[in-house]
Amino acid sequence: MLDLAKEFSLLGFLEETEEDGAVTYVMDFPGDTYITVTDDNGKTPVRAKQNLVLACYDGEGRYLWGSECKTFMELQTLCQNYTAGSPELLQTFKDASKTLKAGEWSSPSHP
Repeated sequence: MLDLAKEFSLLGFLEETEEDGAVTYVMDFPGDTYITVTDDNGKTPVRAKQNLVLACYDGEGRYLWGSECKTFMELQTLCQNYTAGSPELLQTFKDASKTLKAGEWSSPSHP
């Protein structure tokens, strides 16, 4: 069984403890941008084989975009060729999930 806290650290994520005691994994990027990783319910991921939600925010805490990984191993694969905090890794995270890209919308009200 993976020690997820250790594994997130190896990928370059820092642990941030929220007021309620929940741990969020965070990675900072250039341009005062950061990514958080939680489970589907906004909680601390506890299993390697669970959906992970990546959310990107600006320095003011405004949500910019989100992406998903089906497992922790998928997240590891995304990180393997990039330096933690690099613009290339940020773009890789953004492109990781087709489900949350604006181009995937099928609604006629969303061009």
